[in-house]
Amino acid sequence: MAFGDLEDVEEVQEVQDIVEMYEDFREQYPELTKIADAVHVAVWDRVDEAIYCWFESLAEALNRQIGLADRNIDFTSVFSFFDGKYRKGSKDVKDCIDVSFVENLFWRVRQEDAAPVWDLLPEHLQELYLGFHGRPPPNGLA
Repeated sequence: MAFGDLEDVEEVQEVQDIVEMYEDFREQYPELTKIADAVHVAVWDRVDEAIYCWFESLAEALNRQIGLADRNIDFTSVFSFFDGKYRKGSKDVKDCIDVSFVENLFWRVRQEDAAPVWDLLPEHLQELYLGFHGRPPPNGLA
């Protein structure tokens, strides 16, 4: 297949869509981005083009915030951002949100901490979570 074929163009566009979502998030949520970057660097040693992995780090950063008594994160706004991107996004954007972000939410978060935040997660994203985990949080707890 030669460069410029329709499949190549579609693949490039889908990657661009994910990069655009990544850049949009970083612009709209600079403080949360700093926290996610720190989580990402602790695991991967740097923030780079591994965007799918960065969204996993973002989910972990949110998980850590869920457990804090003084939460400085507007979970409703963050979840609405992803709900909107999911509804309007390409297949790759949807896969990224589902697999890298939603599936990693609430991992090792205590039920009493997770419950109020779970209620903020839009129903559509809850369905993605339930489709993977089979039940609402918490997951990964002994």
